[in-house]
Amino acid sequence: MLFILKRRTGFWMRYSRTLTKERKAIMKLITTTLVAFTGLGLYVAPLALAAGDSFVGKWKFNPDKSQLNGLTYKVEDAGNNQYKFVFGDDAETVTVDGKPTMTKYGNTWSVTKSGSNAWHWVTKRNGKTTSDAMWTVSDDGATSTYVSTETRADGSTSHDETKLKRTAGTSGLVGTWESTEIKIGSPSTIEIAMWEKDGYSIKIPIYKGETNFKLDGKDYTPKGPRVAKGTTISGKKIDDRTMELTYKLNGKTNETDRWELSTDGKTLTNTVTYPGVDKQEVDVYDRQ
Repeated sequence: MLFILKRRTGFWMRYSRTLTKERKAIMKLITTTLVAFTGLGLYVAPLALAAGDSFVGKWKFNPDKSQLNGLTYKVEDAGNNQYKFVFGDDAETVTVDGKPTMTKYGNTWSVTKSGSNAWHWVTKRNGKTTSDAMWTVSDDGATSTYVSTETRADGSTSHDETKLKRTAGTSGLVGTWESTEIKIGSPSTIEIAMWEKDGYSIKIPIYKGETNFKLDGKDYTPKGPRVAKGTTISGKKIDDRTMELTYKLNGKTNETDRWELSTDGKTLTNTVTYPGVDKQEVDVYDRQ
């Protein structure tokens, strides 16, 4: 939830996972990155709560209150002008020749080297551009910046920026990168309503996505133009103010979200866990 592989907020995997949830992001974004590419825990669910408290309503992602930094991304040289992008236990390999590469999430990536230290990155779905980005490494190789324009399903756009520091490697993209600052140009809003009495419906208008499900542990299929084929979500109640959602792609878990409603009912906090990633992401939403 938001840079390339990630939802809603961040980097590369994030964006692909954002699309499976339609967020991330459906929310990188909450997508920075979000996953757009994005973008990318957006499917949240309300619980049976005490009188006066409810997850039902409109919620807007608040990047200033969220904890999006500190996640690490690896870039490996796969040979033959190919790079392997790794986030936790998820990975995609792309040839840097400008030709589209199909990812497991149903998006295509086209990467072209631009100058000595920059890479132009275009993500498309069904032939339409969802992200146009430039990843630039500093002259000393110590830092890099990923600047993107994300185009949502409703035609709106968000100009996002992710800054990273190198923790392994010496030059170019190859190495390990840790996000240090993420700016989301246009945070998204989610809408939560009741569904079939004991179920819930989550909609994200900008991504034209909808998820209807119950907190019964069963798998449900999200709907939307950017939902990856094979995506399912299941939910369970933790307590009266907390629930947990598990996202899977073709039966494999790729994200677990734990949503908690504040005691005053004004804030939703989503703690996101990615398989193979030590640090959790924390996404905060304000009631509108």
